[in-house]
Amino acid sequence: MSLANPYYVGLQNVGSYQVSGVPYATSSIIAPASSSTPVEVVFPDTTQRIFVSNINTQPLRVGFSSNGVKGTNYFIIPAATLSTAFPTQELKVKVSSIFLLSHTATETSASVFAELTNIDTNLLLNSGPSGSNWSGSVGVG
Repeated sequence: MSLANPYYVGLQNVGSYQVSGVPYATSSIIAPASSSTPVEVVFPDTTQRIFVSNINTQPLRVGFSSNGVKGTNYFIIPAATLSTAFPTQELKVKVSSIFLLSHTATETSASVFAELTNIDTNLLLNSGPSGSNWSGSVGVG
C-alpha cells in the first residue's frame, strides 16, 4: 500500500462485501395504512443484504424512499397465510434505509434482518452515475 493511495473501506471496496456482514435485526415494525406516512428503517451502516418478512395478513410495500412507496416505485411482499407463513424477500443492495407501508387501508407488521458492512452511510450520498436520486421519481424508490 502506498501512502499516496491509502486503502480504506468504501463503496467500491470489494472486501467490504466479501466478508460476513454484521447482523442487524428488528421485529414487530408497524407499517402504517397506505394513506399514511411510511415507516423508515434506518441502518447504522451501509447494508450488503436485507431480508424483509411480512408477518401479518396484509400485503406490504417496500421501497427506498418515502415517495417511492407512496407512489409507484416499490415492490410488494404478499400477506402471510397458513400456507405461506411470513413471506420474505431478500435484497442484495447497499442502502442506508428502507421504507415500509401497508398496501391496503389496514396497517401490517414486518421484521427486518440485514447484513451490514463497515461502510459509513454518508458515503452513499451522490454515489450514482449522475448523483443519487432516491426520491422515488425515476424508478428508484
